Amino acid sequence: MELIIDPSWKAQLQEAHLDTVEAVLAFENDHCLSSHNRAAIWKGTLPNGQVFFLKKDFYTSPAPILRRLLRFHLPETNTERETRLLQNAKRLGFRVPEIIAHTQHCKWWLPDKGAMIELAVKGRPIDDIVKDPTVSEEAKQDALAKARATLDKIQDAQLDWRKDCKPEHFFLCDDGEIALIDGERLYPSRKPLTAEYRAWQHQRFDSFLPEQYRRG
Repeated sequence: MELIIDPSWKAQLQEAHLDTVEAVLAFENDHCLSSHNRAAIWKGTLPNGQVFFLKKDFYTSPAPILRRLLRFHLPETNTERETRLLQNAKRLGFRVPEIIAHTQHCKWWLPDKGAMIELAVKGRPIDDIVKDPTVSEEAKQDALAKARATLDKIQDAQLDWRKDCKPEHFFLCDDGEIALIDGERLYPSRKPLTAEYRAWQHQRFDSFLPEQYRRG
């Protein structure tokens, strides 16, 4: 396994002692955001003050390995998949978290552990904005319009976010643009998404909002 580091962040990761596979896989602190038997996410801060999230795979389940092999694709860890899918979304013009380091398992071995480090997006999730009483109604509607337009663009690009097209995964950045987070299931689709499926994804997006902000 190797750790692939963005050269522009290598010095910061070295200073933070996060520049080796061993260090990244061993990283833990008091700010664990989520944890279960397969994976966990920690929040940390680099020496320059930049907030980051470190996602770690404790192991890779056999099922996704088998699915990849049956499709004649190399198997991958979940963090490798999310890195690949986020990089693809970025290539298509979408704003995503900046990945500054990720592990890559040896292609001659089945994947097991893995990790990725991404920078925090400077902004707020849409669901947080619409529930905030200090935010004006105009600003809330503007944020929702931008998120929904972004979901349309995702669908136009033949990306299928499946059930993950939730308001919490659309961040309104400080500059007014929308960024996408948690791209573990932001899959390319072989065929254009049907009108019915597109409508279902919009309904799912709306279902997580307070009732007064749902459409139709």
